[in-house]
Amino acid sequence: MQRKGVKSIPMKFRLEIEQEEDGRWIAEIPDLPGVLAYGNTPEEAQAKVQALALRVVADRLEHGEAGADLVSMLSQPHEPMVRTRGRRVLAALLRIGWVVKRQSGSHRTLSRPGWPDFVFAFHDNEEIGPRMLARISKRTGLSPENL
Repeated sequence: MQRKGVKSIPMKFRLEIEQEEDGRWIAEIPDLPGVLAYGNTPEEAQAKVQALALRVVADRLEHGEAGADLVSMLSQPHEPMVRTRGRRVLAALLRIGWVVKRQSGSHRTLSRPGWPDFVFAFHDNEEIGPRMLARISKRTGLSPENL
């Protein structure tokens, strides 16, 4: 039997795993709010959070709640964030519509309509790693293409 119109949908979500102070491991998929799970090992936490993510995505699709954010994640592979300097991240945030509301030293309070204020507290030459960039992205809408 030959199928017509069958299309593969690449689906890539960023996965973060960290060890808690009590020794448990927590895995989170920041692109899907509330999708996090604990495990006794990093592998167990990862397996649990992946299973939960699939259930959440399926439920949202089934109930017509898949917004543009989820649809775009399903249709394009995710590019991982890389390390970059504070001045470059700040410039990218300003390009996507954030404005400096106030500043005290290196601490800048940024605002953008429709978003809660965001405090950006990095020096221009300070290197920002992938984990912190992912957190900044989650709170500001910054994407790798913006850098």
